[in-house]
Amino acid sequence: MTELSPADIVKEWAGKKTRPVCCLAGEERSFKDDAVKKLLASFAIDAFNFSEYDAETADINDLINAAMTPGLMTGTRLILLKGAEKLKKEPAAVLAAYIKTPSDAAMLVIMLDKKTDAAELIVKNLPDSAALVHFAPLEAAEASAYAKRLLEKEGMRVSEEALILLAEMCSSDAATIKQETAKLSIWRQGSKKQLEPEDIMESAGFSRTLTPFEFSNAMQAKNGPLASEIADKMMTEGMEPVGIAVSIAYIIEKLLKVKKTAAAGPGENGAYALGMNPGYYRRLLDAAQAFPLEKLSRHLNRCLEVEALLKSSSGRDPKLLVKQLIFEITNRN
Repeated sequence: MTELSPADIVKEWAGKKTRPVCCLAGEERSFKDDAVKKLLASFAIDAFNFSEYDAETADINDLINAAMTPGLMTGTRLILLKGAEKLKKEPAAVLAAYIKTPSDAAMLVIMLDKKTDAAELIVKNLPDSAALVHFAPLEAAEASAYAKRLLEKEGMRVSEEALILLAEMCSSDAATIKQETAKLSIWRQGSKKQLEPEDIMESAGFSRTLTPFEFSNAMQAKNGPLASEIADKMMTEGMEPVGIAVSIAYIIEKLLKVKKTAAAGPGENGAYALGMNPGYYRRLLDAAQAFPLEKLSRHLNRCLEVEALLKSSSGRDPKLLVKQLIFEITNRN
């Protein structure tokens, strides 16, 4: 298979180039969705030459039959399979067998959001004619740059400190950054004043007496009582418990990345490899010293468990779950 960047595959589609299989993999779903919209805009599709399937409900044999059926007139038949990592073992095997020698009658676009056994099987069996496109999560510097582009497109100026805060608040998630920049553009429409950190906080609904960095700093310092107190205030002001669990996971993930990167090779190169400001990288590295590597991995898994509980109807007290998570991670033993 050929590995391409998101920009490369969009360029191919704009030039009407097709492949029997294109696999869009990675956790940055917003950019992946944007790429699919550009794909659909590049080709003349209609009900006769476009089919969309969801892996959880799809009949794989039906999908393969559609992929082997030529499109009507001169159009290219497009087949879109979303969430392919959710395929059960048998349908995943059927799909893997098909993509080894895919039909040229259509272009099958497979979307993989996470790494699973099914996802690995699909990628392993991609043929030479296929394209594999990676949509990796944004690093901090990339997220800030993306937010800056969106805001400048709306005619707004923004300070570097405000950009860093915005990226941090949005956990470098492109979809959330889009949402927050859209709110800012409506809120500050027509204003020529440069956006500062307090503007970002006010737009996002934070009180001016509490910043998102306070919670992050308390967690990194293993100050459980303070982190719990801040979390209480955040929830009182309207932040959902699941949002705090996601924020904790983001903090732990950053510490884990920094610690692993530093272990692989010391120096400022680690900051650039992670797309971080060197000063910010050093501060994270200092904080990471208090967290053994194996514990950070366990903490991240625990965050995911708590997030799943908060999203389910487990009957557990959401605020209590968040506080338990905070104290498990900040426990100094």
